[in-house]
Amino acid sequence: MLHSFRLKIGLLSMSLSGMLLLGFGLLATAALSRVGIARIDRELRALADAQVRKTQPGGHWRRFDDSLRSIYGEDASKQFVVKATRPNGEILYDTAGWPPELPLHALPLSLDAAPASAPEGPPIEGDLRPPPPEERDGRRPRPSDEPPPREQPPRRLPVRGPVYATLAAPNGEWRAMTIANEEVTLSIAMNLSDLHAETRRFEQALLVAVPLGLLLIVAGGWLIGHMALRPVNRIARTAEAVTARRLNERIPDERADAEFRRLIVLINGMLARLERSFAQATRFSADAAHELKTPLAILQAQAERWLQRAPDGSPEQREYAEQLDEVQRLKVILGKLLLLSQADSGQLPVSLARINLADLARAAAEDVRLLAPDRKTTVDAPQELLVMADADLLNQAFQNLVSNAVKFGDKDGAIEMALVERAGQAVFTISNTGRPIPKQDHDKVFDRFYRADKSRSREIEGSGLGLSLAREIARAHCGQLILERSEENLTTFTLTLPFAGTAKPADLV
Repeated sequence: MLHSFRLKIGLLSMSLSGMLLLGFGLLATAALSRVGIARIDRELRALADAQVRKTQPGGHWRRFDDSLRSIYGEDASKQFVVKATRPNGEILYDTAGWPPELPLHALPLSLDAAPASAPEGPPIEGDLRPPPPEERDGRRPRPSDEPPPREQPPRRLPVRGPVYATLAAPNGEWRAMTIANEEVTLSIAMNLSDLHAETRRFEQALLVAVPLGLLLIVAGGWLIGHMALRPVNRIARTAEAVTARRLNERIPDERADAEFRRLIVLINGMLARLERSFAQATRFSADAAHELKTPLAILQAQAERWLQRAPDGSPEQREYAEQLDEVQRLKVILGKLLLLSQADSGQLPVSLARINLADLARAAAEDVRLLAPDRKTTVDAPQELLVMADADLLNQAFQNLVSNAVKFGDKDGAIEMALVERAGQAVFTISNTGRPIPKQDHDKVFDRFYRADKSRSREIEGSGLGLSLAREIARAHCGQLILERSEENLTTFTLTLPFAGTAKPADLV
């Protein structure tokens, strides 16, 4: 699973997106805190400007609590701390119920580095009422023409500040501001608990949203990887379908992406070259087998004639007999090569007929008794088990299996054969006692010309083609031949064939 390309794409997408989301979350949290602090600073400044930009009448600070409650409600005393002092240090006003975690001397903040600003608007000096009527139109005013008396507006004052600071307290933080004019120094501090609660809610939302987002990203990465691997899967399916008999398979490239089209073209070209080369090799094997038949037949005839003419018991007779045996061996090898070349090209002639496989099993046991009368031979087969098969080819396969068991089994050992019906198939097993096949050679026993015991390859008759040919015959009948086990002095081969009525002429798969 860890080697899955789609999983790697998903994890890579999650890693990159996770880092981006983590960075976004940190930046968003910091930005939320900065925006909240800036909003609080503007709110504090708005509250203070109304108090210090102009002179205040007597008794103004005693009504300050009422003003805060009218704006912020009854919880204003929990949200704000206010302290107003004269330049000489006299306290004009401080909040009732000063929070114990905030020291009284923490306010006001130092204004030493705070800049001074001019009063807003033009200064008001003297009476700014309009001139008398006679000065406007030159006539004497009448009593009704005189305007009513008008109060002079409060005087605008220059201010110093404001300065801001965040005060840490054991039970929370406060955002404080101090601003001053020539009459009063005003400090206002606002509790940051609401801002921190808002930030925590945002962080909790991120903790829920980010994992969900990462899961969606992993799923999206998996889906993208799956879509990206479709051409690769198509190539894999085509490669799985390619066999020695289906080298004409090609990968479709009509809808292939540009990135994969070149790869598909290269693989299709490779398959075409393999098909041509394999066809040439198959034709060569078949042609060579056919061409060698005539010379071998001539050699056989000449050897037989010379053998008949040689005196009995003479060295010439023994030499001609050995040559005749070698010619017979070559003819057997050529016959097997011809059958294998036909199987490779998918042209192995199979004439299906209903035959009793149990008769073939009992005939194979009789062959063992003739070839190795010292072996203990047993056969367990029903009276009748019908299959659709080519009798000659299947008999060839049985003879190859029997010959293999006799050649490589112990001389005084046992050969056991059994034929049973299992899951809609006829299953034939043949076991022989003897030296087991090494485990590293189990996958090679069906290779052509392969001999497990190379040191005894000349002592034991055979060409190394018997098992390979038997497996090809089984496949031609829609069956299979496998090495079931070879260990503890026992080797077992299993041949499976479909019952009569289920087998079809093979277009070999």
